[in-house]
Amino acid sequence: MEVNRDNFFWMLPRMLRAAETAQFVAIDLEMSGIAFGYGHLSSISDAYTKIKEAAEAYQVLQIGFTFIFNDEKTSEYATRSFNCYVSPLFPKGHFTGALTRHLDRAFTISARSYSFLQSHGFDFNQAFDNGVHYLSRKEQRLAEEFCSFKDPEDGRIDPSTLDKESQHFYSEAKRQIGVYANKKPQNWERREFILQNPYGRRLNGLQIRMIHQIIREEYPTCTAKRIPTGKMTGNMSITSVTTATQVEAESRRQLNVDETKRLSGLQILLEALSGGSFADRIDQEWVYHSNAVPTDADSWNEFNQNFNFHQCEANLKKNQPILIGHNIFQDLAYIHQTFFEPLPPKVDGFLTTIHQLFPRIVDTKYMHTRGRNMMEPDKPLKELRDFFAKKKLPAIHYAPDPDDGAAGPHNAAYDSTMTATLFLKQTHSMFNMKKHLHEVKEAYYAPGRQAGSLLDEEEPDVMGALRKWDVLSPDNTFSREATPMSPPITPSPAMPSPATPPLIPLSPKMGEQTEKTSTSTNTTHLIPPWSDAFWRTYGNKTLIPGAGFVSFV
Repeated sequence: MEVNRDNFFWMLPRMLRAAETAQFVAIDLEMSGIAFGYGHLSSISDAYTKIKEAAEAYQVLQIGFTFIFNDEKTSEYATRSFNCYVSPLFPKGHFTGALTRHLDRAFTISARSYSFLQSHGFDFNQAFDNGVHYLSRKEQRLAEEFCSFKDPEDGRIDPSTLDKESQHFYSEAKRQIGVYANKKPQNWERREFILQNPYGRRLNGLQIRMIHQIIREEYPTCTAKRIPTGKMTGNMSITSVTTATQVEAESRRQLNVDETKRLSGLQILLEALSGGSFADRIDQEWVYHSNAVPTDADSWNEFNQNFNFHQCEANLKKNQPILIGHNIFQDLAYIHQTFFEPLPPKVDGFLTTIHQLFPRIVDTKYMHTRGRNMMEPDKPLKELRDFFAKKKLPAIHYAPDPDDGAAGPHNAAYDSTMTATLFLKQTHSMFNMKKHLHEVKEAYYAPGRQAGSLLDEEEPDVMGALRKWDVLSPDNTFSREATPMSPPITPSPAMPSPATPPLIPLSPKMGEQTEKTSTSTNTTHLIPPWSDAFWRTYGNKTLIPGAGFVSFV
């Protein structure tokens, strides 16, 4: 299902409901450029540095999420996919225009990636002009500081570092504001004091910032406001703080805070998948229509209106879906940089923080590659998917069908669906063949540990680390009934298409959420539970092609 900035909040409750009821979620990213040239003979550390530089320079343009649900009664699986375009641009507006002066973004587009994506039908205009907005965790903090009229940590101006003229302006402005602020109220002849540019014309950006800093730090009983029209346009009006101005300022601040929360956009879903806090950022009125909606959209609108974001957050904090990817290391670097925090300088820090965000990760390419020599030809995702898709078990129902003609390879949702298929079929096949019991001496890089055999020898320190990170903890994955499948649907920006059915079973009542219940002990596992020895071999590991294998723990 296509998700863009116009329908994102309409779709958000459905995506969150999928997240809290799914056992697994497969992801795929399309970016404006990726790291090249870290190939053979690179160390893990050097390869990470190059990937980090790429994630800092290039932009995530699209993310696909495929949620995987299990039906215990039939031992079948169902999937639901969402395709989200991502835009680095900020919406036009007075607040966002001011915010971007403090919180701008720079990104580049690789000519190679542009040509590659364009050849596969990727719509760059759709990404930039109608992609979902987002703010990373760091950007949210900076935006909140801006809303509170506070400079970011590195935003305060030190007048002593400026030229002689700027220092003189700062001192003179501070003196004039002080004279105004210290007058007795009964002696005030004017309600406001106009601060002008002694060098002529309107005040420039640096002068305005210095005036606000003086007011904030020295004279909090005053307020400064730029004059927008008239003969004094571009100068600053200094007035005393009154009850009316306080109410106006607080109202403006709250509007800006709400806009910041709304701007966090797609990060809400990534925060949810990482078990983080997100519910307080969502206004219920954003996700449903208070006016009359088409009859076919009634159930969807009612579901959104009654969706309990705080209960969803609590459920996901207790149990996140297992994260699935194909060649996932680079995708995780982009996710970390784009939606969470700037990437750590060293690979050990990256591996540790990613494991804290996503404690259960499976890389389908690593599963296929383990035990193979470096001279064997690499197989692309589609070729692997096509090979394993021929296997009968486990049965999978898709909504929508990935091969319905609406998309193809290098569409993120299509690729995430292929990854989901490969994961289920390959895992079941390898589990039945007991591939995890085949002893393979591989060198792994892990946080705080140089490359060496990690999991094929049960060394005491390795086992202790596994328990510390809950890799060997009792299984907390849960299953849900498979979703009744329906024909593919493409919702309009504001409303779903007619005859839109529920995406996830809404029992016991529309919109009511309950905690997950554990898988029955009588269930025959087509996919082994996380506590199984199978995942000691294949879980929380990935590879950097040409550099080596990596363990997140």
